[in-house]
Amino acid sequence: MHLPAQTAPSASPQSDRSIGEVASVDQQRRQIVLKEDKGNFVVVLFADKTALLRIPAGETDIKKASRIAATDIGAGDRLLAVGSKNETGTAVEARTIVVINRTELAAKQQREQEEWQKRGISGIVATVEPADKSLSVAVGEKKYKVQSTDKTEFRRYAADSAKYSDSQSSTLAALRPGDQIRVLGQKDEDALTLTAERVVSGAFQRVAGTITSVKADSGEIRLTDLVNRKPYTVQVTARSTTRQLPLAIANLIAQRLLPTTQGAAAPAAAASGSALAAARNGADVGQLLDRLPPVSLADLKSGNAIVVNGTPSADGTKITAITLISGIEPIANAVPNLLRDVLGGWNLGGGGDLIDLPQ
Repeated sequence: MHLPAQTAPSASPQSDRSIGEVASVDQQRRQIVLKEDKGNFVVVLFADKTALLRIPAGETDIKKASRIAATDIGAGDRLLAVGSKNETGTAVEARTIVVINRTELAAKQQREQEEWQKRGISGIVATVEPADKSLSVAVGEKKYKVQSTDKTEFRRYAADSAKYSDSQSSTLAALRPGDQIRVLGQKDEDALTLTAERVVSGAFQRVAGTITSVKADSGEIRLTDLVNRKPYTVQVTARSTTRQLPLAIANLIAQRLLPTTQGAAAPAAAASGSALAAARNGADVGQLLDRLPPVSLADLKSGNAIVVNGTPSADGTKITAITLISGIEPIANAVPNLLRDVLGGWNLGGGGDLIDLPQ
């Protein structure tokens, strides 16, 4: 985020930045508890001399920010604090505070989410054709032809993050088969074609396996790959996204992939209505899973089957989870060899991650 000259921090004293979501505001003590994007909590201290600004959601020009009072800041707001942190990094004495109102941000997130669901796809890169600037993307059982143009914006996820805000400018040449990808543009569902406006991709490892042990206190899961029986250690962090697939939906997906799968699907009422309807209507798996409820490590047990998307360690034995989905036993039993590809289209970034404080 670019600060105008009148509020930009000088080279001295030291300038530290904290970005995240406001957890609480104490007007009497003149302090804000901020949950940073990396998961830590810090106390932001402000005074009469602190510049308090609000910028519209989606705006990147700080000159369009307006002055506000401390009473205008509330829980749920996005906040950037610029100042000096203490030695332990648990508090920052702010010289400048910039916020985005939570209500305005939520409205923009909703619009973005609806746009991606209507005009976007998320899946796995199957092929890349540099000659005609096109690629094919596998989304569950479907395969879309994606055509890029000179106006297409390419972004690449950072090595340790699936947040759009952490992505970097990229090109078609950076895409590789097996990459996870999200594409927004003019979509023809009948022809399975899409003219790309925005493309976000990343190289992440996907593992489908059976849990052998869970250490909820340290966030460590050990599992065995369903296909090659290789053991993996999965590290779940505060930034990891975890989801539970209801039994009815898992059965329905399994039946679609393998009609002879034993066991009828549970009644529709047993599942999340919107997600089950999406599955029946053939919606891509990425959109379906975005609607599912979260699951905690305390709910996961030895013997459960999960799919993990994440960043692999150098030796390939450990994965830092970006996304994790449980409740997939019916699919694992029906098509274990296809499980990673079937659920590989899970939207890593999520609609909400496309909205972030301008930096």
